Amino acid sequence: MIPPALTAVVMARAAEAGSPPLVLEAGPGQIVRIGGRDLVNMASCDYLGFARHPRVVAAARRTLEDWGLGNAAGRVLSGNTVLHRTLERRIASWVGCEDAVLHGSCWNANAAVFGALAVLATQAGSTLTVFSDRLNHASIIDAIRAQHRRVSHLGLYSHHDTADLRRQMQEHAHCDVKVIVTDGVFSMEGDQAPLTALRDLANEFDALLVVDDSHGIGVLGRQGRGTAEEQDCLGDADLISGTLGKALGGATGGFVAASTDFTHTLRSLSRPYTFSNNPPPAVIAGALAALDILQDDTTALHTLRVRTRQLREGVARLGLSTYAGEHPVVPVITGDEKRTQSLAQKLRDEGVFTTPITFPVVPAGEARLRLQVTATHSQTAIDQVITALERHPVPQTLA
Repeated sequence: MIPPALTAVVMARAAEAGSPPLVLEAGPGQIVRIGGRDLVNMASCDYLGFARHPRVVAAARRTLEDWGLGNAAGRVLSGNTVLHRTLERRIASWVGCEDAVLHGSCWNANAAVFGALAVLATQAGSTLTVFSDRLNHASIIDAIRAQHRRVSHLGLYSHHDTADLRRQMQEHAHCDVKVIVTDGVFSMEGDQAPLTALRDLANEFDALLVVDDSHGIGVLGRQGRGTAEEQDCLGDADLISGTLGKALGGATGGFVAASTDFTHTLRSLSRPYTFSNNPPPAVIAGALAALDILQDDTTALHTLRVRTRQLREGVARLGLSTYAGEHPVVPVITGDEKRTQSLAQKLRDEGVFTTPITFPVVPAGEARLRLQVTATHSQTAIDQVITALERHPVPQTLA
């Protein structure tokens, strides 16, 4: 029973929340079925289409038969399977680090990073001083907030503004344990962090550089090794977190890649690692198959980039407000929540599935649609999206 003191608040929030999430009747893939209608799916982070790739599905199916659903315990109790350890080593090499630790999700991985850093700082007789891009993912924000008693200062620097970051770091240069944390690719904008400039600042001020590259790995770089490969600075981050739930199979699971010393330490200090079950073996096998495909064949990467350029060129031709870049996240900024919700419904009527992104997911006044391209999209499907946008003009909102 909800306590009487909370009843009115819960009812008010429930009314604000509106309808429950849409129920998908078929998919995911290029097409998704909702309410008996097939729509072009522009709301998936399965960037390479590996969630249904025959090699990925076959690897998962074989592993499901061999290993079942899981160990029904965390690795501290049940040990690490050879599959999990193999993927940890493969991912570490893929992103330019010595070792990696798998977690149930990247949300848990980010929580583990800042939980461990906070403990280590305390043991060193210090606290954390954290500098975070203002538009970082919610998992980073909450991971830092959870350690508020051991974070002496949290500086939110303006998006991509390394001059603002430098000023803040100069003001706290005396602090012992400094951390710069950023998304590699910002999920609501589709733009990239300036990793080389951040690495230089981290070196100058003796700070750790932490990068969540969930939307970069499998998507950016010549082989899909992530934002650092794209920017020719592979291996420059001290800690990299990421997910298996987007380009690497589209299911669930996350990781932290770092030096061997840090990953050994993380296994002893990470509460999400200690008190959560292993990611399912079938998911691990699928991710390994996804890495095999990327290593053997860049066809999906090439197709993804062709379709991304097609959509970005169409959005630019229509004069719609967006963020420039090469990433398959292509936001269409409307600036108004009701307008965004109305546009999403109009596109759905035109056979295009996308979801309105509004406050508090993005700042007030910056509501948008987030169009997400995948390698499974055909040229015709992207043309359909562009035509639907053309039929329902959106006023420009970005300078």
